[in-house]
Amino acid sequence: MGRKTVSAYNPQYHIAWGWSLAIKGATDQEIADAFGVSRMTINRWKKKYPEFAASLSNGKKAADARVEKSLFDRCIGYEVEEEEKTIDVHKDGTSKIGTIRTRKKKILPDVMAIMYWLNNRSRDTGEWAQMQNIKKQEKVEPVSFTFERGHDDGT
Repeated sequence: MGRKTVSAYNPQYHIAWGWSLAIKGATDQEIADAFGVSRMTINRWKKKYPEFAASLSNGKKAADARVEKSLFDRCIGYEVEEEEKTIDVHKDGTSKIGTIRTRKKKILPDVMAIMYWLNNRSRDTGEWAQMQNIKKQEKVEPVSFTFERGHDDGT
């Protein structure tokens, strides 16, 4: 049985909602599921309504940029502020929040993020590639060995 569609394409409804889903990282299939339509319908709408296609594209680009920035931060390290709270407990059993202080914490670079970044950034040059190109030798010359039995004294 086919999927029921919520309604026909409505630019006031679908453009903004599609963008809001795309900027959160939703795929076309997830957007279709949210709309109650098929992925084919989403693809038809993108072809027929350029403003709808642009809204999804812009949302996805923004989401990708946030992820790329996060990956970059993991590669170079960054600082975060942490809030530390103490709880004062009185003799009668009551408690209240005591001192609140913030401190900066250094997040060190992540080696795996660095490797991922360099492997993908230099894919064309192969400078940081994980795989090495091994040239196949067309003709292999046979090697012959002669074994002679030696004496027990090493001569």
